[in-house]
Amino acid sequence: MERKARRAASTRRACPTCGALIAADNTDRLCQRCRRNARTELYGPPEVPGDFWDHETMAAAFADRNMGALLAAYRHHPQHVSRVTQDRMASWLGISQAQLSRYETGENPIDRIDRLRHFARALGVPADRLWFDRVGIPSQADADRGAPPDVLGAAWDASSIARSVEETARNDLAISRRAALTGAAAVAMGPALVEPLQRWLHPLQPLSKWSSSAAISEEELAALQRVADGLRGWGGRGGYGLARKAVLGQLEELAERLSRAPAGPTTERAFFIGAELSKVAASMSWDAGMHDAAQRYYVLGVRMAKAGRNDPFAALCLAAMARQMFDLGRPEDGLELVQLGQYGTRRNATPTLQALLLTREAWAYAQMGRVREFHRAVGQAQDSFAQRRPGSDPWWLDSFDEAELEGVIGARMRDLAGHDPKQAPMAEQHIRRALDLRDPARVRNRAFDVIGLARTKMVAGEPEEACGLIQQVLPTAAGLASGRVVRKLQDFAKEAERHRDLAVVRDTRDAIRGVRTA
Repeated sequence: MERKARRAASTRRACPTCGALIAADNTDRLCQRCRRNARTELYGPPEVPGDFWDHETMAAAFADRNMGALLAAYRHHPQHVSRVTQDRMASWLGISQAQLSRYETGENPIDRIDRLRHFARALGVPADRLWFDRVGIPSQADADRGAPPDVLGAAWDASSIARSVEETARNDLAISRRAALTGAAAVAMGPALVEPLQRWLHPLQPLSKWSSSAAISEEELAALQRVADGLRGWGGRGGYGLARKAVLGQLEELAERLSRAPAGPTTERAFFIGAELSKVAASMSWDAGMHDAAQRYYVLGVRMAKAGRNDPFAALCLAAMARQMFDLGRPEDGLELVQLGQYGTRRNATPTLQALLLTREAWAYAQMGRVREFHRAVGQAQDSFAQRRPGSDPWWLDSFDEAELEGVIGARMRDLAGHDPKQAPMAEQHIRRALDLRDPARVRNRAFDVIGLARTKMVAGEPEEACGLIQQVLPTAAGLASGRVVRKLQDFAKEAERHRDLAVVRDTRDAIRGVRTA
């Protein structure tokens, strides 16, 4: 036995950073502790030596003038101390993992000059290596002239908030007119995101009478609310195009009006309407895969809700930002955002809001594989939800009903099943319960439920049943024109790849590809 143990220990790899033996099931080059401590590479590419670009792994990509191949070659470069995953590189570039995968395989060629320049700048590709821009990458000053305003660094007083919203919406409307479907800016992550948002916990600077213009009247406020109500109904109809432009246009006009309005109760309520519109704009942007724009409007939603004296709605925006971080594979950042929302509303959150925030906390634990903490948060969410009282919640919490609670818990148990397969049967029970309770009019949510159930079946090793569910939902998905639904289908297709020898799996993956390209 001792001889076997010595032989097993001798075959284990040593961490190049600290020299500790690496666990047998760790496929990374670093031990767990060093990988956790390598924080800088989480927030941006590492510094590389000059000869990094001379390596043979890069030569073919430069020779072929293929940015997608260059991204793949960069990730697989042998000089990296820590393995660069698609999720990590996608976060550096401000795109989704699915987008990066399509770029690397050549399925989506990168031919837009702004995309090429952004990726080259993000990775630090030397200017003399570029084939598309012989004069080099634009200077930072040139880049800043077209960059959106800094919504995280702006002051937290009402007039600054209004100006920030006005400038951001105007900038994005100008980009829309140039048909720029994605921004070049990457999303903020880690301390760069969380630390500025901690300022929402402090009292807002007084709403001083910075303008002598007339106050917003009750009639004007009612008209603004009617417009916001109508635009909110477009939030689930796809993420880009006329609907999003309408929301941004109304947001810009409202912010311009607020920048001239004196302090007063109607001004505060108008700020809250602006927070609603910002959250709608964020949701539409996220649906279209525009993560950088979505993050900007979620931040503006937090800021406008703060100016509108509505901390619970600010917490709802933080919860939505956390969900975006989970989508980008950043559970630690998402958890910090949720905890900001929980702390800021610890005295005034209704049981329903507490339950919603607890489900987001559980979401983070599911992605991190922390089973005990996940079940603790889920139990607390269920207890809080059971304490809700009819009529005690604002209208913007109406969507978080029992069906949504069950659906979120089920989907997160499915995530957890990737770490602990015993969670799959419980995940299926919760998702089926959500489908039974879900309002038939909420078509997109039901599509998410069915796709989640199919992914649970795949985790449980039942690919035929999983594909049958996907085939049922494909006609609905094709009619929704929702980027998030399509990306969930793509996740299923990726998870089904290990069963590609089955004809039903191949047919289903082909059908998903057809929905994506339709």
